[in-house]
Amino acid sequence: MFHKQISQLFHYGPIIAMLIIFWITINGLNCLLKWFPLNRYDPLSIINFIVSWFWFIMIFYNYLQCIFRGPGFLPKYWRPELKEHEKYLQYCNICKGFKAPRAHHCKTCQRCILKFDHHCPWINTCLGYKNHANFCWFLFSSILGCIHALSMICPCIYRVLFIPYIPWKNEPRIDFSTNTLLSSILSIGFSIGVIIALGFLLIIQLKNIIYNRTTIENWIVQKAYHRNQQRLEPFVYPYDLGLKENIRQVFNWKDSFQLVGDGITWSVRSNCDQYTLTREQLEQKIDKQQRSVRYKVIKSYNGAFFPINYDLWTCICIPYLMESRLRISKGDYLLVTRWKEYWLYGKFIKSDTIIEQFRGWFPRCCVRESMDMNNLWWDTSSIEFSSNLYERNDMNMKKLS
Repeated sequence: MFHKQISQLFHYGPIIAMLIIFWITINGLNCLLKWFPLNRYDPLSIINFIVSWFWFIMIFYNYLQCIFRGPGFLPKYWRPELKEHEKYLQYCNICKGFKAPRAHHCKTCQRCILKFDHHCPWINTCLGYKNHANFCWFLFSSILGCIHALSMICPCIYRVLFIPYIPWKNEPRIDFSTNTLLSSILSIGFSIGVIIALGFLLIIQLKNIIYNRTTIENWIVQKAYHRNQQRLEPFVYPYDLGLKENIRQVFNWKDSFQLVGDGITWSVRSNCDQYTLTREQLEQKIDKQQRSVRYKVIKSYNGAFFPINYDLWTCICIPYLMESRLRISKGDYLLVTRWKEYWLYGKFIKSDTIIEQFRGWFPRCCVRESMDMNNLWWDTSSIEFSSNLYERNDMNMKKLS
């Protein structure tokens, strides 16, 4: 187990992140000791020195906690205690179990994640139920730590470049080699970049915490509110418990910052139940399936992120880098559910069966819409659409399991 945790650090994300952390810290402390040297007769210098180390410890501790603690994985083959509740949940073909409320499957980790927010390459794991608080503390301490580092590095460099040393002014002499000077200037760039990037990410996370949502749940709720126009009873998000309680769900100050609950059963509003959101997800999934279009592959694609052998705009206007690409061969059939100008997102269809495990983006120029009505993946003459949505889902779950 320990070996597996350590191996997570050997990835471009953690390696780059830790290099930046150490780079800024070392240069910040170097400038601190020159610009505001430690003096036992000066309380401010002692406080300043302690604060610098405090930020480094906070940043590094919470960063490692994000990685080693992990997001919390839903056990494989998981099923709800009551069998009749299975019809309210989606089935994961890879983990061979049902997805608990707020859990989603991560294609990178190949596991279902409790309270899944997103997969973060910089920590080489997902953000979820167990490491959400540590991730937010990491963002917060990184921003303040970089601001503090800038307050040490910038005056120090300014003094080296523009203010000559005057012995009789009783000021510390600051001598920088060329390499040290360049390293400190680079640290300024890193610090500003960290403040901007992590500041933006922290704002997003704080907004999610205020409403007790994840990034994926934001998308689900947006679609649900749009669907309210088509139904009599409006959708109510079940996990919005009020500002104070929403914040406590992540930063549990009442119980010494311990995790709230078990990541499977959640506190919900009085007019909702544990499966309010999962039922909405199932309805949206059926709507999405009904809007999907079948395409036939006319040109093979090898799954490259930058397909330079296609036209220029296909190579430039690529989808989000972290999302998977789908390797396709001429003659394959695909079910497309998302469209961009130069790319499509879909999954394989073989023998009238949707293969959920294999899905991703592929160039639009490699496929054409299939208009052969005899080979459509659905056969409306043989399917009896039930008026009860959950009966249909129950049949699908039994078929998959």
